[in-house]
Amino acid sequence: MDFLKIGDYKIAKDRMYLSSHEWVLDNQDGTYTMGISDYAQKMLKEISYVQFEDEGDEFDKEDIVCVVEALKATGDIYAPFDCELVANNEELEDDPEIVSDSPYEGGWLVKIKKITDDNDMISPEEYMKVIEAELNDF
Repeated sequence: MDFLKIGDYKIAKDRMYLSSHEWVLDNQDGTYTMGISDYAQKMLKEISYVQFEDEGDEFDKEDIVCVVEALKATGDIYAPFDCELVANNEELEDDPEIVSDSPYEGGWLVKIKKITDDNDMISPEEYMKVIEAELNDF
């Protein structure tokens, strides 16, 4: 997997991002896999729990599709477009730390099926600028 790097943070180049730090990977079969970026998992620190919604539920763009809980904060995961939830990463129920260990592979959160095409996804390069701006604000 190829990455862009900014400081200690990796940005996988094979997917799109949301400025709220989720990534979206087109599975080329009508479904999309979602997770949180390396930057997001490092900001959350120790991930302790992932709360999933029910498979088959439909969500409007920007609805919360799952919640990642950590010792320092809670992160809402937003739908990038109107979608149906088709799968949850059930391995995270027993071992949520997989998100920290492998945010772009084993630590994926949900799989969704697109209902509409309206989205605010950005390229890896644009996402790198979002992180740069946040780091400059510290």
